[in-house]
Amino acid sequence: MIELATDSALLRRFVRDLDATSPRPPPAPPLLDGITDEDREAARMVWAGRIVDEYRSVAVFSELLQLLTDLEAPFAALCAVQRLIGDELRHTQLAAAVVDWLGGSADLAIDLRDVGLPPRGSTTPAAIRALHIIQRELVVAEEESVHVLDAYRRASSEPAIVATFDVLLVDEVRHAAAGRALLAQFHTGHLAVACAEALPDLAQLAATDRATLRETYAATAIGGPGRALGASIERGDLVYPATRLRRSCMDARQV
Repeated sequence: MIELATDSALLRRFVRDLDATSPRPPPAPPLLDGITDEDREAARMVWAGRIVDEYRSVAVFSELLQLLTDLEAPFAALCAVQRLIGDELRHTQLAAAVVDWLGGSADLAIDLRDVGLPPRGSTTPAAIRALHIIQRELVVAEEESVHVLDAYRRASSEPAIVATFDVLLVDEVRHAAAGRALLAQFHTGHLAVACAEALPDLAQLAATDRATLRETYAATAIGGPGRALGASIERGDLVYPATRLRRSCMDARQV
């Protein structure tokens, strides 16, 4: 687990600058008087897993930034990915804060080393690697994440947890939109030339990835303890219509 605190006043300024990019202030710790030990512990484990998930995104998007930098991608694209990395760092910190609310992580082995994608093969061009990261990790994975976050948000009843999902949901919607905008950069100019052989397969790749993710999410939506604390959903909580998604995003922004 990475160290979140620092003794350096200068480094703390960078943390505050990053915190200021959050769409909402960080929620206050919840009152857990009515929560059973079983629910609290189940939620602590789930949110500990989310620390790893969010930090994995930091690693993946950091690789993407390096690839796009080497490919001389447009300045705005580099700025977008740099912001995505910052958002995922905030999400890592946010998930860690929830774990602290629920009992802390001192007894947990949260290993954040080498959580990114497997190394790029020597035969895979940098442009195709970047294209696939954008398609699979942003356009598909972030869009599907929005649906799942929406389900957990609606299932939760503890206000601090709902507020946490609000932050995650608003950010993830923007990430999915950024993925679409970044993908468009690979359909014109030198980036399109560099990955021309991979472009025709994108639609099928997206369909396969999306189906796999939905099957995985459905298989794990089996209920269980910790529902009020964002730890469990049932299959019926997963709703995919676009109208439901737009309404959920509006709710998250307006609360």
